[in-house]
Amino acid sequence: MRNAVLTLLACLAACGQPRSTAPQDASAGASGVGRVAEAAFVLEPEAMVGIWSFDRSCASGDGMILHADGRASYDEWGEGTWATADENRVVLTLSRIEPGLGPTGETLTYNIDVAAPVTDDLIGQLARPDGSEPRGLNALRCPDS
Repeated sequence: MRNAVLTLLACLAACGQPRSTAPQDASAGASGVGRVAEAAFVLEPEAMVGIWSFDRSCASGDGMILHADGRASYDEWGEGTWATADENRVVLTLSRIEPGLGPTGETLTYNIDVAAPVTDDLIGQLARPDGSEPRGLNALRCPDS
C-alpha cells in the first residue's frame, strides 16, 4: 500500500511540471517566432570586378572575368560587356567565339540575379538566353593570375 501511495504522489508531482518542449504552434516555422528577414542590399558594381569560378575550382574554364571598364569574358567562348541593372542584376552581352576561328557573329545575353551581397562568393541565378531553367550560381572569386 505504501508503494502505491508513493507512486501516486510521484505521478501527481510529474503532472504539475512544465513541459520541456515548446508547443508546436510556437515553433519558428508555424508562427514566425524566431524568423529573421533577410536584409535588403544594393549590388555594388565594384564588387563584381574579378575572376569568377562557377565550379569553385579556379582551375577550369567554367567561369567569367569581369573587368572594371565593363569588358567581360565568359567561359572559353564568349567576349563582350557587362553592366549592372535594376533589382541586383548583372547583364552580360557576349559574342560567341569559336576557338581557332574567331567571332561567329552570334550575340547572347545572360542575366545574373545576385541574391546576396558579393564578397568572395557570388550567389544567385544565371538565366541563359535559350530560355532554359536558370542555373543556380555559387561562384568563387579567384586570385588574379
